[in-house]
Amino acid sequence: MKHAILISLLALPLMAADQPVADPALKATLDQVNATGASLMPVSADGQTYRFTALNVAKEFVDAGLAPLAPIAAKISSLDLAKTKVTDAGLKALAGYKNLKELHLEGTGISDAGLDHLKGLTSLEYLNLYNTKVTDAGLSKLTGLTKMKSLYLWQTGVTKAGVAALKGKLSGAHINTGWSAEDDAKPVATAAAAPAPAAKPATAPATAPAAAPTAGGKLDPVIAAKAIVYKDVIAPIMQAKCVSCHGAEKKKGKLQLHEFAAIMKGGGDGATTVIPKNTKDSLMLTRINLASDDDEHMPPSDEPQVTKEELALLKWWIETGASDSATVAATKPTPEVEAALAAMLGKGLAKAADTHAAAPKVEKPKAKPLSDAEKKQVAEISAKMQALNASLMPLAQDTEQLRLSVINAADKFGDKELAMLEPIATQIIWVDLARSQITDAASATLAKLVNLERLHLENTKITDVALAGFSSLKALEYINLYGTKTTDAGLTKLSGIKSLKKVFVWQTGVTRAAATALEGQIPGLKVNVGLSDAEIAKLTTPPPAPPPAPAKKEAPKKAEATQTPAKPAAKPASTPAAPAKPEVKPAPATAVK
Repeated sequence: MKHAILISLLALPLMAADQPVADPALKATLDQVNATGASLMPVSADGQTYRFTALNVAKEFVDAGLAPLAPIAAKISSLDLAKTKVTDAGLKALAGYKNLKELHLEGTGISDAGLDHLKGLTSLEYLNLYNTKVTDAGLSKLTGLTKMKSLYLWQTGVTKAGVAALKGKLSGAHINTGWSAEDDAKPVATAAAAPAPAAKPATAPATAPAAAPTAGGKLDPVIAAKAIVYKDVIAPIMQAKCVSCHGAEKKKGKLQLHEFAAIMKGGGDGATTVIPKNTKDSLMLTRINLASDDDEHMPPSDEPQVTKEELALLKWWIETGASDSATVAATKPTPEVEAALAAMLGKGLAKAADTHAAAPKVEKPKAKPLSDAEKKQVAEISAKMQALNASLMPLAQDTEQLRLSVINAADKFGDKELAMLEPIATQIIWVDLARSQITDAASATLAKLVNLERLHLENTKITDVALAGFSSLKALEYINLYGTKTTDAGLTKLSGIKSLKKVFVWQTGVTRAAATALEGQIPGLKVNVGLSDAEIAKLTTPPPAPPPAPAKKEAPKKAEATQTPAKPAAKPASTPAAPAKPEVKPAPATAVK
């Protein structure tokens, strides 16, 4: 993960792209690409580098889709072709991408032959080959990419031997091969605190083995006989980590996970969310196992993540047939799974039942249906947004709540355009104004979006003045102020919004002290201040070289009697190497999207 943070920093837009594109040829390329539904956007105000993604048109994107990018290939630093129909032959077009640093090919049909075309991408730092047909033979073609920092090879044909060989050539790269069978054997061993064995003689039941190495110990046979795997184990995990986006009311991707029948029905991809006895093809596990910076990773990176213990339980449930009625005892858990079950159900079924019974309270109340007049108003304003190249659409399937994104209209979307939304203010739940031209005056409109839950203001001209007007946003859970002129004074004005869970203030005037103070005022809030210049320097500066061993001949003979034995002199030569690669794990920058 220490490498992923550097890649994420490179992928972030550093400044607002508020200057018009001067090069007519470049503007023509931008217009042509964005008109297809794909996205080509500058990652800095000077327009020197661009980021391309085909995420919204992946199912239709083929090799020919790369042709319009050719005139500005040298300007593209990030290319996302995940889940597209691009082939090995299509990658030949990447020969001109001399400054490409990030390349997503996950979920494509790319094989070893396609990697031949990546040999010249000497600036590449991140490469994702998850779920491709790449094997060890293909890895050998990547040895010349010496700047590589992160390489993802989950669910490919590579072996440990192939990874070891590549690691020998790319010593600075973090090569991630995903969850292995060896990991399955020890997923719950970390759940217990390290000092636990010392306390066992005084607190553990007499029947518990004193030397049990697993975290949760033995599961009570009475509980195992009564507990229903789905109702008492799986459903609580779904409720805690999934139902807020995939529940009875909100159905992102047409997927619901609040009840057994809905889980088995699946979402837009069909009945593939859970495939009994098939952990490899069950999308639930696939998406949990994706890298946290992958757009398809679930839960989203800014939400509570599935733990290793929970993942082990989900995997066990699917492996054993994904039943909705089988008891824990009948399903015969392995010792490792039993430990996780003991930790989860150790206080008896009453607690698990209470947790499950209380689950519906987490669901947000269903929005009042729109009248015909309101629907007409929404349609009219949506058309106006579309004319501006912005996007106003339902937040999820089967809901009339709306989300606004101005990603393709950022250069001309300002306060006046935002004010057009005021007639339907109460229907808008998410707003993305990143890199737009809005100013503090926009706060007058934003204050009227009383049901707003998520607000992106990164790289805008917003200051503390605007934040003073947000006190009416009582439902706001997420606000991104990255790259704005916000300071400690402005941050304190958010203290009355008790619903806040995430606040991002990278590259602002906010200090860690102010962030900590706000976290103390709002339970459960996390304020992310990013990395300081000193921390970035620490991450990017090579470790100091160990000092040379003292030359033995420098010691005068007369000192031999007072400096014996001579062996300790060799010790300093080896000890400085220990801190060469400190584990630095700052908060993932991928959340700043």
